[in-house]
Amino acid sequence: MRRSLCATLAIGCALGAAAAALAWALGQTAFLRTVELKTYDYRVRLAADPASARRDLVLVSIDDSSIRRLEPQVGRWPWPRLVHASLIDYLRRAPAKAIVYDVLFTERDRRTFQAGGDTWTGEESDLALATSASRAGNVVFAADVTADEVALEDVRGLSALRGSRFFEADPAFESRPGVILPYAELTEAAAAVGHSLTIYDADGPVRRTAPFVRVGTVGVPSIAVAAVMVAGPVARESIRRNGDTLEVGRAAAPLVAARIPSFYGPAADARRLLIRFTGPVLKDGRPTYADYSFYDLFYSEQQLLAEQAPAVDPAVFRDKIVVVGTTAAGLRDLFTVPFAEGSMPGMQVHANVIDNLLSGRFMRPLGRAGNLGVLLACALAVGIAGALTAVGPTLAAAALMIAGLAWASYLLIGQGVWIGVAEPVLGATFAAFGGTAYHYFAEGREKRRVKKLFSRFVSRDVYEQLLADPAGARIGGARREMSVLFADIRGFTALTERGQPEAVVAQLNEYFSAMVDVVFRHRGTIDKFVGDMVMALFGAPVPDADHADNAVKAALGMLAALGGLNAKWAAEGRPALDIGIGVNSGDMLAGNIGSDTIMSYTVIGDAVNLGARLESLNKEYGTRLIVSDATRTRLKGRYDLRPLGSVTVKGKSEEVAIFAVLPPS
Repeated sequence: MRRSLCATLAIGCALGAAAAALAWALGQTAFLRTVELKTYDYRVRLAADPASARRDLVLVSIDDSSIRRLEPQVGRWPWPRLVHASLIDYLRRAPAKAIVYDVLFTERDRRTFQAGGDTWTGEESDLALATSASRAGNVVFAADVTADEVALEDVRGLSALRGSRFFEADPAFESRPGVILPYAELTEAAAAVGHSLTIYDADGPVRRTAPFVRVGTVGVPSIAVAAVMVAGPVARESIRRNGDTLEVGRAAAPLVAARIPSFYGPAADARRLLIRFTGPVLKDGRPTYADYSFYDLFYSEQQLLAEQAPAVDPAVFRDKIVVVGTTAAGLRDLFTVPFAEGSMPGMQVHANVIDNLLSGRFMRPLGRAGNLGVLLACALAVGIAGALTAVGPTLAAAALMIAGLAWASYLLIGQGVWIGVAEPVLGATFAAFGGTAYHYFAEGREKRRVKKLFSRFVSRDVYEQLLADPAGARIGGARREMSVLFADIRGFTALTERGQPEAVVAQLNEYFSAMVDVVFRHRGTIDKFVGDMVMALFGAPVPDADHADNAVKAALGMLAALGGLNAKWAAEGRPALDIGIGVNSGDMLAGNIGSDTIMSYTVIGDAVNLGARLESLNKEYGTRLIVSDATRTRLKGRYDLRPLGSVTVKGKSEEVAIFAVLPPS
């Protein structure tokens, strides 16, 4: 007897409610929260509209070019404050509406230096910057609130924070143990001072900012809020928190709750502001915000002082909000943001916040109640479809629901509303599987026939290993110190295109046989062949205290063996081959890695990736064998090493010292 429609609907609702509850529970985990953040980043990238960026916001970059070109005149970074004073004087000519300096000037300059044929002391240089800032009357400087070791009782300049320009502490904002202001004369000359604290989400990117922090009884605005106070202008009395909204003049910025862990006590709640990014640093080759090199403006000021036509007319900056900051790679002011086009300098992060506050364009989360409603609607709709229809229509309904949710969430992000998608998608998926299971167990029992649909096919060696030691064949392994070698044939693609396939394969097999013999003679293990590339291990699976020496000896042996092969091939009228080899040493994870049915003994880890990168650098340096500093320091024998300098290898954030190893003469 068929169940009534009401009973079926009740089952569908129960399936949907159960799926929603499970999805909500999983949504509280760190993993699913990270998934939600990544989907948020993707939607932000899709909806970004650089054309909406304010045209009165301009960036001035202290870039690698500026540092390099100014070094002969004023020395290496950090520059004397006199240099920054020149930029402020130049922008005052426009005049700019506000100058926002995202550079810390918390320490006095103790140096003596030459500039324009005159000798300057650091004290004179500091005074010059303060004087220029005072004359401009619209300069915002950054304060440091990141130093945890600064005690509240000994915070330099805290008394200045209690002046009429600053705010009373609001318990809704996060507390910092101290603040370091610019040196006294500069603090006095500044139109405003704001903190430059960068807020990272748990998964790494910068998506939020702290509009205020508390230092004792004082509220310190962010550098962006301080900039809006000057550029608006917005009176201090017009900036206040009203519940979960920060009112900045006529703008009402929605605040989001954050749980902030602490090493010194229980976690605390605080209110932060989601940044609504207008676009990446560059979009289709065009900057989101107009960007000028510091040197070009500095040089233009010198031209104006010499009564020459400037390279850049100061009028370009008339009534502009100019944000000055560092973009040079070595100054470490680049941050991961939702955009995949690369890191964003800190000054552009601040520029986005300034843009949000002045334009009244913010990102607002839908909220717990709203997101829970979306989750229930998706799960219940698919659950009811699963109870009423067959498996195919149920899966189609789930797919349509997920597609519709994705489209709606994209449109809403463009309107500044962040609707959660991870939990609703999971809820709809669980409901679809629930409906499928309902049909499988409750409706289709008489139609099912049990049969085996697959079997496992493995090599005899792997099968015998499984029988002899199943535990040793499981996925995973052990971390150990070892060396890895990568050898790749140069110009192999061209060779394959010119030669006959049979001849190419025969020559390649002969090459591999010789290389394998060399690796085995030096206690190495062949990990794999990838096309014409050989990957070898030293120190695994059997430990080897001399793994670095054996790896380098094997590499040199491979080069020597290839020389013999080339001589033989030349006599036979066959083309010669050349190879590049990279060797790296360090901690790697070695073991049987793969699936439950197919696995292989291999190694993984950053040290392995670096070895592969070193091999590819041979093309750039015109070498045949490159080793890392990690390998060099582990060598016990004597080798002809030639330093190549330090490079930032693709995929690594820090510089790596590399060395060419020359064959013995």
